[in-house]
Amino acid sequence: MEDKIKGIIKKEFRAKVLDVERITEGYSHFMYLVKIDKAPGELIIRFSSNIKPAVSIAKEKFIIETLRKRRIPAPKILAFYFPENKKEEGYMVLEKFSGQSLDVIWDSLEREDKLSITVKIGKLLKDIHSIKFDSFGEIEENGYIEKDSPFKFRDAKKTNINKCKRVHLKDQLRYISRTSLYDIASDKFLKDYLDYILNNRELLEYEGKPCLNHGDFFPGHIFVIKKGKEYFIEGIIDFEFACSFNPENDFVKLHRSGFFHISELKEAFEKGYGSEVDIERADMHRIMRDFGFATYLLESGSTTLPKKIFLDVERMINEKKSKNKLEFFEFP
Repeated sequence: MEDKIKGIIKKEFRAKVLDVERITEGYSHFMYLVKIDKAPGELIIRFSSNIKPAVSIAKEKFIIETLRKRRIPAPKILAFYFPENKKEEGYMVLEKFSGQSLDVIWDSLEREDKLSITVKIGKLLKDIHSIKFDSFGEIEENGYIEKDSPFKFRDAKKTNINKCKRVHLKDQLRYISRTSLYDIASDKFLKDYLDYILNNRELLEYEGKPCLNHGDFFPGHIFVIKKGKEYFIEGIIDFEFACSFNPENDFVKLHRSGFFHISELKEAFEKGYGSEVDIERADMHRIMRDFGFATYLLESGSTTLPKKIFLDVERMINEKKSKNKLEFFEFP
């Protein structure tokens, strides 16, 4: 791989590689931090590990370009190659932000800095959600989204179905059916999960236009930089899971990080976002996303982590049934 990277750097930048470091975070594309002997000095190379249109680097290129047109701080694309025949590995070379990822420094921050940054996080996500699409679902290369339209007979009458709820339910039923093929989750758990989804499906209704979801919006993908005494968001990275949905669908990773169960952080986020977080809807999307993630892990050959996730999903469902709040996070 190092020889391949050297060839890319020579071709794209006419530069010499000084060092290559594998970036091990994440589950998707292969990434490397590369140091070169000319400006910009350091850069990131992402190799496509999946040619599926909804997670390819060509899809990420569309998202990054869309964000940058709105002056939302996504990294600059310095070079890009993705063959049309998709029979060979593509790559994308990106600028490296000079700041630090928020998850690395969060615990060391002062209380007021955490609140100030959280306001900015809310504003950033609101800016992302201001980008609208015509359909709900996965975003593919060039911004294509497959329309989910019901079958129509010749003389069929028009029916009014909430499109957001329809797509979410379709996805959840697919996850349940795929998970049922493995011996990890019991029939009782799958039935309880399905009951939870059906009994709360009104929480999936959304009347607004589909908005751009980052899909993986959490502190590890947010880079901050300190100027004077204040922290600012320098940029946001990793867009392979970007999709077109309702806003609550994009709150999941912040929910996992405890932002919505700590009153001060929730209020700071809402101040930046400009509206309140519907915690019931956020809870449900968290539960659904966790279940779906466990399904993907199962299909990739993992068993230990899916078991833990399903146990946690079961706990959250039971807590919702008993009308208890989900796990509380202390705010240091």
